[in-house]
Amino acid sequence: MKNIIYNMPHIGDILAIPFFILLFYYFYKIKNKTVIEYILYMFSFFGVLLDVIFTYLYFTKKYSGKAQ
Repeated sequence: MKNIIYNMPHIGDILAIPFFILLFYYFYKIKNKTVIEYILYMFSFFGVLLDVIFTYLYFTKKYSGKAQ
């Protein structure tokens, strides 16, 4: 149980990646974006980027023997 609770943020990051990709695609397809839509578009891009980085770091740390 403790292991599941410890890994919940990482599981959330992994599950969020496809939704950030869908959000990014949705805002990409909008023709005349408002300022708010551009902000959300950039947020979705950085969300995908950071989630992929966090997931990569989690898996490399976990399987390199450095995880606690």
